[in-house]
Amino acid sequence: MPTKESDNAKVKLGSRFHRLFAATLVSATGTGMHAAALPLLALQSTSSAMALSFVVAAAEIPWVLLSLHAGVVVDRLDRRRLMVWADLGRFAVLVALVVLILTAQVNLAWLVLAAFLLGIGQVFFELAAQSAIPDFVSRDSRNLATANGRIAAADSNGEDFVGPPLGSALFGVWNVLPFAGNALSFAASGLLVLSIRPDAKTKKTSDAPRQSVRSEIAEGIRWLFGNRTLRALATASCLGNVVATAQFAMLALLAKEVLGLPDFGFGLLLTATAVGATVGGLSAAAASKRFGSGTVLLTAKAGVGATVLVLGLVTNSWVAAAMMMLTGALMTAEKVVVSTLRQQIVPRHLLGRVLSSSRLVVMIGGPVGAILGGVLATVFTVQTPYVACGVFLILVTLMFYPMLNNRALENATDEPVVEEQNIS
Repeated sequence: MPTKESDNAKVKLGSRFHRLFAATLVSATGTGMHAAALPLLALQSTSSAMALSFVVAAAEIPWVLLSLHAGVVVDRLDRRRLMVWADLGRFAVLVALVVLILTAQVNLAWLVLAAFLLGIGQVFFELAAQSAIPDFVSRDSRNLATANGRIAAADSNGEDFVGPPLGSALFGVWNVLPFAGNALSFAASGLLVLSIRPDAKTKKTSDAPRQSVRSEIAEGIRWLFGNRTLRALATASCLGNVVATAQFAMLALLAKEVLGLPDFGFGLLLTATAVGATVGGLSAAAASKRFGSGTVLLTAKAGVGATVLVLGLVTNSWVAAAMMMLTGALMTAEKVVVSTLRQQIVPRHLLGRVLSSSRLVVMIGGPVGAILGGVLATVFTVQTPYVACGVFLILVTLMFYPMLNNRALENATDEPVVEEQNIS
């Protein structure tokens, strides 16, 4: 049996990962800053709700349009350099936006374009970073779980906890400040990634002719749906996203009509979620080691169902805040487990494509959940989608138990991964 000292040695992730972690935290903070500041800038020139929705939607569209092609690029090119280029591109977009603001040339069209280009950079950076983690920390399950937990905590803190209030506060001082600061954050992130030492063992050795982009996309999709465990993880995550989106889509209305909170109370509920997400991300590795990946995954999914159900039944704002914090912790712990399993099962030369295919499947649940939440709240009450979705997610957990329990996941990760030397 390994000693405690040797056990601790297994989770020393090294300077390469710590620089990736720092870059992710800085980059995520920048993303959170412009996510808050861009709509505020749009509201300075128009009060149209549709115009505001265009800016918000423009940042999400790249995931739908480009994620599959981005997965091919991530698998073909040096992932470290790709992250640097993504940060450099976002830096350039923000510098241009700062110039437009200072010269009073900014308008809605420029804002939509900027949001779209920043979204493209986010797609490539996040897919490359997630695919590069096994290169930096090995495929050991505990290393991967610890690394994924820290990355998830960095994403949550940056995009949800630090970035938005910082972007809003700087905007209140001078509308150009959040975008100038945002540009510096992406420059810093790019420099951190650039400082990561390349793996000397990784080199291009394959002389086989490169497939077409369509063929490579198809290969990633076939790998995803051809593997029973990956297929179950993607499907269960998609159904979970239906519930998560329905929950968050109606949260502002729930906070106002049922919980009786003022406008800033909605923001506090989101902050509670981010705090929980940080705890969930940092504790997921230890929980998986103690109880098993399947137990953590299924408990988290059923737990989210229970917290959403409780949100639909209570009127006390403190209980609601506790449920949001618990939701954030459980969702993030589940995300860490899913990411770790995917990195263990998928060969590294396919990881970008399988990851992008999974993301696309999961995203399908988003618009379904938003529409479902709106319809149920309109026909019945704002609490109805919470009760219905909570019960639904608990039933989903029971349905996927045979495929995602500890024994099934141990069997899936015990199978040898066939690797192929490729560009990293």
